[in-house]
Amino acid sequence: MFNVKEFVFCAVSKLYIPPELIESSEKRLLHISDTPASFYSDLKVLVEKLKPAYIVHTGDLVDDIKLGFYSSLTDEYEKEIQNLASIFDDSGAETILALGNHDNFNICRLYLYNSYIIKKAETLEIEGMNFRISHMPEGIREAPEQYNLYGHDLTLKYGCSEDKMYFNEVSYINIIGLESGKHVMLSYPHGVNNSRLGRGKVGL
Repeated sequence: MFNVKEFVFCAVSKLYIPPELIESSEKRLLHISDTPASFYSDLKVLVEKLKPAYIVHTGDLVDDIKLGFYSSLTDEYEKEIQNLASIFDDSGAETILALGNHDNFNICRLYLYNSYIIKKAETLEIEGMNFRISHMPEGIREAPEQYNLYGHDLTLKYGCSEDKMYFNEVSYINIIGLESGKHVMLSYPHGVNNSRLGRGKVGL
């Protein structure tokens, strides 16, 4: 159903959070992926309002810095990782990070020491639910689970197949209820894709 408020918020590059999400007391998991530094201020607000029990980030933590292509940007990447670490630390949530092709493990380990770091793909049990977590869709395809969280590109679509849920976080922010199993999709603010990609394609 078309949501006028969400459309207006997106048009002015703001994240729209439905009031019912803010008011809910259910324990929740927040899944994000491929986040440019320009999204961090919205992420901080989202975390403060939702108070998720878990945050799962499926890689390319500073997606406007293509570190895999431009190693000269390492200092800038490190600075933004410190900013992201501050948001995670202040959240009080358990954080799980599946590093992407533009992430630096040593820098992430230095500043995100309170997070559980996945180098490629792993299956984890969270609140009695099985989650397959990977940056690359290939890590999901090789061993899909009840819930599958990933990013990178759009080659593995969002949806339900054979009683398995696939959450591609390039397209949407997802909030998963850990008691009800229900999920809500939120649109990224307008401009996030431009910050991620410039004139390129998703998942470069």
